[in-house]
Amino acid sequence: MNTTSTMATISERFIIDFINKQIIGTKASFDKASKGAGAIYEELATKVAKHPAFELVIKEQKKRINKPKKTYDGLTFKFMEQYIAIKDDAERVMRVYEAVKNTSKSMKMGVYPTTKKWFLNKYKGFDMATAKAEITEVAMRKATERALSVNHENSVVALPEKVSA
Repeated sequence: MNTTSTMATISERFIIDFINKQIIGTKASFDKASKGAGAIYEELATKVAKHPAFELVIKEQKKRINKPKKTYDGLTFKFMEQYIAIKDDAERVMRVYEAVKNTSKSMKMGVYPTTKKWFLNKYKGFDMATAKAEITEVAMRKATERALSVNHENSVVALPEKVSA
């Protein structure tokens, strides 16, 4: 009979804290032991019998603080290209961007995840809302400049040619 395999599967559900004179267990373990039968009940009863003066304490669960995963809704290839176009050295960066896309495509890797990872590494601290605002600002500035240059051309009055006397 091999007892080591069954011994390895038994886990301690209650911990003895000799310093604070406590028997500590999870709420679930105490709930199961309160049924009055079974392995968990036997384990608790044995510990209480050995340490009758110890207090029973429910272990506080560790509160997990999960940071919400940062998502980039709207971060498409077109959006990445628009963002790159408004940045300094856009021409060079656009060539690298295209190379990343083409390389991942030729290696039969996910083109979007690879390109997105490169893009986010290139622009550390990237924020969608800020990027949208920047793209909109640049587009509005260019549209205004075009409108003013068109209006300026239309508002120029041709001077009459010199009339000889």
